[in-house]
Amino acid sequence: MRDTHPGASAPDAIRSSWQRCERTYKLSRDAGRPILRLQSSEVAPRLDALIDQIGGRHGIFQNLARLAREAGHCLLMTDKDGILVRLNGHKADSDWNGIAIGSVWDERVAGTNGVSMALAEKRAFTVDGKDHFYNKLQPFSCSAVPLRNALNEIIGVVSLSSMDRGNPADGLFARQLLGAAASRLQTTLFERDFKEATIVSLAMPGRRELIKGAELIAVDDSGRVLSATSAAHSVAGLVSHEELAGCQFEDVFGTDPGSLDRAPGRVTSVRRDNGPLLDLWVRAPIGTQKPFPGLRRDQAKPIARRLPPSLKDLCIGAPSMTALCQRAQDCVEHGIPLLIEGETGTGKSALIAALLSAGHDAVTIDCAALSDRDEDRTYLRSITEQARISARLGAQDARPKAVVFDNATEMPAFAQVEVKRLLDHLEEEDGAGHGALVLITTARAPIREAVAAGTFRDDLYYRLSGLRLTLPPLRAREHPAKLASGLANTLAGHDVDLTDAASAAIAAYDWPGNLRELQNTLRQALLQGQDGRISELDLALAQPSFAAPRAPKPGAAFDEETMILDALQSARWNVSKAARHLGIGRATIHRKMNIYGISRPS
Repeated sequence: MRDTHPGASAPDAIRSSWQRCERTYKLSRDAGRPILRLQSSEVAPRLDALIDQIGGRHGIFQNLARLAREAGHCLLMTDKDGILVRLNGHKADSDWNGIAIGSVWDERVAGTNGVSMALAEKRAFTVDGKDHFYNKLQPFSCSAVPLRNALNEIIGVVSLSSMDRGNPADGLFARQLLGAAASRLQTTLFERDFKEATIVSLAMPGRRELIKGAELIAVDDSGRVLSATSAAHSVAGLVSHEELAGCQFEDVFGTDPGSLDRAPGRVTSVRRDNGPLLDLWVRAPIGTQKPFPGLRRDQAKPIARRLPPSLKDLCIGAPSMTALCQRAQDCVEHGIPLLIEGETGTGKSALIAALLSAGHDAVTIDCAALSDRDEDRTYLRSITEQARISARLGAQDARPKAVVFDNATEMPAFAQVEVKRLLDHLEEEDGAGHGALVLITTARAPIREAVAAGTFRDDLYYRLSGLRLTLPPLRAREHPAKLASGLANTLAGHDVDLTDAASAAIAAYDWPGNLRELQNTLRQALLQGQDGRISELDLALAQPSFAAPRAPKPGAAFDEETMILDALQSARWNVSKAARHLGIGRATIHRKMNIYGISRPS
């Protein structure tokens, strides 16, 4: 038995259900015909009522039905009473292994089953074959997810039934697929019903789920929370939905909603009661979303993140970047895999942020931090399954999705197999999604070198590089001083004057740290400079002399262990400093230390 509610006890819920079936409802496990059926005349008005509640016939459920048939599953949709009003089976839509329209899945009649558990527990639930109360149902596994309206009321249940093969991956796929559909439906209803309110998106930084988008909160002109999507209260650190609905937004999040920037996508980070950092932003309007009138900008100023740089900003001082950025944008819009290579600090992350700032839900996987552990394998499989589902469900009524594989040259072998499997699925489905999903890969060194060294699969490389871009280092850009001027203005929030000598120094400097080093240098210069002016003295540029790792003897094989050990010894075992010297991340150097058994001397 499995469920998707963190910290909940599925076994206890199943045991309680069985006790009710035996002691309260007096059901017999050996019943020959355990499932009752209503007449079609009784089902029709229930179906009409559900269709009216969900706002018509949604394409999302047609896609779900197709996926269910292809996988040999049965898609069921019940109303809030557990009456089956819609069914899409493997071969026929009228009956699937004895399950038919009008079936009653109320626990009092059908015993312990997926639909009844989802209704009773008010959350996603999977009931394996052996956990069904009736013997007749034990060959099947059932995953079910409640459907909720804009007021967070349960209006029905969508579920997938299949033959129980004892494979946990079946339940994982079903729960993610149904969860995506239920979330998309509630988002659609929420935006429709609260189109006259201001809708604020809520998420925790560092997204780890692709399908589940940000939670939504509708706020009226006075700052009162009208409603929120199903998990918004949990993200906000509250116990129940009732603690959020009807409250003042400022009381819950510690910031006046008027302080949120009206520009769609502007992210504001806040902390609630010393809890985790939360990201808030005003959702891009789908209709007429009214601003908060009469709210002062000087109230409760939270920490504000700067907008991701636009593609135009990335091209300042480098006209050759214009065509490159345009090609990258075309790839993202059409769902073509994009490979971005370039030295550390050349702007790979900035380019990705700009490309996805239009509204993608994105997950970034640091390949250097993956290890051959069960939790890493499970997480990666979860993300690839979600990516596959996102592509199949398409972008209709939903934000497009993106998966970013960072530091791809350090992707472990098991991860390469998993990503290749995802790409095979997408190819078999003939590009399903058409822009609903984009895969972006980054690398500091050319992946071709890893392919030649035998550490990266050539077939995976060619599949990931639908378009391969190499970002130029700062020293190779045509007008680095122009880029510095624009960046200084952005950092300062006003126009900054770079003296001729400062501009000449910037143009002459080698910039081994590229854009990241330039940004840090300008930030320090702004602290030193006066009256919005940066001089050569303020920049304090001097070519650094990094301790280079010991090179192997001519003809000798590359000795990674010795290189890492030398870097650690040169840095006096300061891992962060050694990582910078080698041009790799701290997580990577820690992982390689474990591989080679390197530890700091006592």
